[in-house]
Amino acid sequence: MNNLATKSSQTLTSSDIENLARRFGGKSDDYIEIMNTQKNQKTINKYALLKEIDDALKTSKEKK
Repeated sequence: MNNLATKSSQTLTSSDIENLARRFGGKSDDYIEIMNTQKNQKTINKYALLKEIDDALKTSKEKK
């Protein structure tokens, strides 16, 4: 348990989710990552390439 409290990374990886499922039961599909969408959007807007990718994804979703 101490490893979870002292982990410095704030990003969950797929192996983190699998480890949680093994530790606490259930399937890894039962767990969801809660994210800060405002922080993510600020990061996307900060970097030109990420912004371009995000814009392209939004455009392709609108066309569907």
